[in-house]
Amino acid sequence: MNSNESPLPANFPLAQQALADIAAIDYFFAKEVYHAIILPRQAEFTAPELDVLVHSFIALSFYLRAGHSCLPLSTIANGTWGVAVDAQGHCSHQGFSFPELNELSTLLDKLSISATADQLVVFSQAKLYMRRYFQFEQQLRAYINQRLTITDELDVNVVQQCVAELFPDDVAKVSPSQPTAIDWQKIAVANAINKRFSVIAGGPGTGKTYTVTKLLAALISLENRKQLASKPNSNSQLEIALVAPTGKAAQRLSESIINAVKGFSGTIDAQVLAKIPTTAQTIHRLLGVIPNSPNFRHHQHNQLSCDLLLIDEVSMVDLAMMTRIFRALKPSAKVILLGDADQLPSVAVGSVLADIAPRPHQGFSASNYAYLSQVCNVDEHSLTSAFSHTEAAATDYLSLLIKSRRFDGEGGIGKLANCVINGDVSASWQLLTANSGTSHLSQSQLSYVEGELASWLLPLVKQYYLGISGCETVEQAFTLLSKFRVLCATRQGKYGVDAINEWITQAILSPSARQLSAGQLSAGNQCELYHGMPIMISENNYLLNLFNGDIGILWKSKNHDNNSQLLAYFEQTSSEEAQTFKSILPSRLPKFTPVYAMTIHKTQGSEFEHVAMVLPKNSNNQLLSRELLYTGITRAKCLLTIASSQSSWQQGVAKAVVRHSGLQLDS
Repeated sequence: MNSNESPLPANFPLAQQALADIAAIDYFFAKEVYHAIILPRQAEFTAPELDVLVHSFIALSFYLRAGHSCLPLSTIANGTWGVAVDAQGHCSHQGFSFPELNELSTLLDKLSISATADQLVVFSQAKLYMRRYFQFEQQLRAYINQRLTITDELDVNVVQQCVAELFPDDVAKVSPSQPTAIDWQKIAVANAINKRFSVIAGGPGTGKTYTVTKLLAALISLENRKQLASKPNSNSQLEIALVAPTGKAAQRLSESIINAVKGFSGTIDAQVLAKIPTTAQTIHRLLGVIPNSPNFRHHQHNQLSCDLLLIDEVSMVDLAMMTRIFRALKPSAKVILLGDADQLPSVAVGSVLADIAPRPHQGFSASNYAYLSQVCNVDEHSLTSAFSHTEAAATDYLSLLIKSRRFDGEGGIGKLANCVINGDVSASWQLLTANSGTSHLSQSQLSYVEGELASWLLPLVKQYYLGISGCETVEQAFTLLSKFRVLCATRQGKYGVDAINEWITQAILSPSARQLSAGQLSAGNQCELYHGMPIMISENNYLLNLFNGDIGILWKSKNHDNNSQLLAYFEQTSSEEAQTFKSILPSRLPKFTPVYAMTIHKTQGSEFEHVAMVLPKNSNNQLLSRELLYTGITRAKCLLTIASSQSSWQQGVAKAVVRHSGLQLDS
């Protein structure tokens, strides 16, 4: 502490011993706030009141580190916060007792840190914020609400005809006496057509990309008709941008849209299909990264030119990034968000998709029901009866896809995912352990395994990983690699990514199989390199067009001198039938790691035929949650193997991720 600074409250130095899970940054933040805001008015508060204020700002920093955008006073008021009990049942941290809500609010009001005050922190709506996150939240709300007030003026009859052409197999109009299942993909397309902001959310296999590809076709078709009506010889068209948070997610979005477009050939006008973009990019690339700067080239003063922006895997996008995206959009730009609101929230602050996509759906407004009924040729009563809602809670911008083509409700993976996300501890454990056994060749979708890794993981390594280096081509190697992945909750520890990657590497590289390539190590990658080694990039390199999360394979190829050379190959998305790859010398690569095992966080946006999920055995792991388990489970398309203790599993299913925020949109 600077010698010119006044001393902190008496209890401040003792807080570190009294509060559990507090980091040095929390004390530093509270100290900065104390000297900037509290100290000039110190005489107005008693010593106990000063302690309350200081601990409130320690708690705010703690909550920000946990991903919350704010600290609702109701979460700490009239309770003791920061208590911890050790393994022997002894209280290791006494915590701090906060006063009741009214007294706590009065103290913070007295500091004059409202939204209009120019201070480090903001107290608004009974929530305590760091100013930057308050501003992010307010700006994002304003950007979205501005779009919610605009409905594109379209001829409903033309929209109806367009939707009917995209869904030709639909039956005649449903009547109350003859109810028919509602096509929610059709509803989602129609619901987004006339809105400047829309969200299409749903679990794995619900057809989000299929649906949004039809939506893009509808918007392009309507724009074509509009252009023909007003300017018959005009060649102008919608400028559409497709983005995702990571390189892998962008690649999968591209592949999914390419496959959807191919599938629509013959049923949708070829000229319309030709205008659907099939190349997605990362959000960072869209906004334009400035080296060694947190800012982007595109912002409110240099906006993007796109007319329509589609963002996939929105659950991974944090509050700050989403706000920066909207800042960079022109006011007329249409925005479509796509994702699974039940997945893990972003690593950084915020849970934007979960905040704006309430589940279950709260229903639509009366005017939107009337519009959807006419456009989709569906009886309005059948549509309204699908929701339990009040008009005040209507969310017209939101469409939820609820029918999964991949998990039909009969398979074990889908059942387990539903049990987990609904927090059903008993049913999920019973379902999982009903398929107990070490055989990876089980006919069931689910397999629960116990024991050391060698007893159950080694057969899977031999089945999926050992043969990679023996493939004839790198294309075959990628196909084999994509079939299986080990998923971990943590990076560190006995059952973390680092340890399991090392274990699998040693299992594969027996002395007889070891094929090292000397002299191929780069300064940032001090590990043994070998033919058939799968790697994952861990930092962005825009010059090489490689991004955090990109997956490659080290592969020996013949160079110009007909000598073997170890190169890193990466898949490239192409609208052509042939699969393409780019190759890079390992010495040029940014930081990377082996990728036999990945954290569950890193697999968002990926799918595998078979997933083996390994959970830590200690039941007090703070990372375990039902959202983490759900995300891991739903990466598996056909087979799922889970290794976990009963206590860890039950703790994970019982604990839901809660991200506090003040992000609320207008109806």
